[in-house]
Amino acid sequence: MTTNSRRLAWWLLPVAVGVALWAGAPALSDPANDPTIQPIPDFAADAAADEAKSIVVRASFNGRANATVTDIQVVDERAPSHLGAPPLSKVDVLGGSGDLIGTFNDWHPMWELGEEAPGGGETRRLNPHASGRWIAPFDRDATTIVVTDIAAADEIVRADLTDAIHDFCLAHPDDEDCLRADLAVEAVAVTAAPPIGLVGKDATITVGTVVTNNGPDGPADAALTTTATAGSGVTVTPATRTATLPGVAVGADVTESDQWTVRCDTPGQHTVTFTATVATTHPADVDLVAANNTRSTTHTIDCAVPVTVNIKPGGDPNSINLGAGGNNTPLAVLTTAAGEYGNPLAFDARTVVATTARFGNRAVVLDGGGATETHNRRHDERSYELDERTRDADLDAVLHFRAADGGFAPGDTEGCLIGKFTDPAGTFTFFGCGPVRIVG
Repeated sequence: MTTNSRRLAWWLLPVAVGVALWAGAPALSDPANDPTIQPIPDFAADAAADEAKSIVVRASFNGRANATVTDIQVVDERAPSHLGAPPLSKVDVLGGSGDLIGTFNDWHPMWELGEEAPGGGETRRLNPHASGRWIAPFDRDATTIVVTDIAAADEIVRADLTDAIHDFCLAHPDDEDCLRADLAVEAVAVTAAPPIGLVGKDATITVGTVVTNNGPDGPADAALTTTATAGSGVTVTPATRTATLPGVAVGADVTESDQWTVRCDTPGQHTVTFTATVATTHPADVDLVAANNTRSTTHTIDCAVPVTVNIKPGGDPNSINLGAGGNNTPLAVLTTAAGEYGNPLAFDARTVVATTARFGNRAVVLDGGGATETHNRRHDERSYELDERTRDADLDAVLHFRAADGGFAPGDTEGCLIGKFTDPAGTFTFFGCGPVRIVG
């Protein structure tokens, strides 16, 4: 039986006995109907066991409409009744979406009652400075208290209750209005990413995060915040993503998948670290185990330099034969200036390491397959440009491949080349594709 029920039972007991006697009920010799032998209610004990709470907002005034919130607390005391309170200030208790949870009138701290005025009655005066408080019944869904000066129609106080309610539940996690949920990030992993990135171009990386609720209470609304931290040489956008995971049940796994844009700025292998953190979103929900709230994963992206390739230079169209005629298909890697053919960086084809080059279908070469250079060497010469007529003054790298090893399929319209090149700063990846016509 609740405290209010106990009090009501004792208050109604004399009435119940009177009604019973009037109706010819059993005599008072029945112990259940004899108030003289029943224990006297202990109202002090009842008050001590009362679990009612209230929210106290304190403010200081420097003018009727100039108030500063000085303190917000949740206390283990029942809020007083506001029945009959003067309509000087109106107190609205709002929920998270701005819905009205409760409202009442109260005294305005700026007004002071004076001694009896001439002719009887009390005087009231408006003080230049004052401090006061408003006490509202506790509600776990309350987020804001708004106090309005009724006569002036001015909002004088707007207090955010979320921190006070959260602090109370952290200190009293077993309170009946508080929820204990051990939210945890179980896994963070890159679930989809391109094999390489290209300098000057965007790539998309997908990250999957698994969140669970280890209980004991639930379901709990969760907020997942994931940050991306990139090393030099790459840029990741956005820097942070947030997601709301409503109602994570005890023992349930919830997976959140997000996409990130990674742009390669310089060639080489660069790392991006994704860090996911989960937290409760309701102020009355507390997570008492912080050690499992955060988890990270690091992904390495190989930023390749885009190059221009001319498959079977001088041919128009660029046809390759998958039969015997394609055993020595030539391909030129062109030396280009920055901006030439849309390439962001200058490239000297004489730096190509021929033994690392692989040619073929795009998916095949990006997966590590493709045809290797037939002679294991590079031929530096002035090759045809893409117009199949011009030879500029630069030396290009001509390589040869057995086309049948390239993983081509009938209907393919491009061939791609991947490999390594040397640079004073190290060895890096290059990548380029050109149009082809598959014959034979």
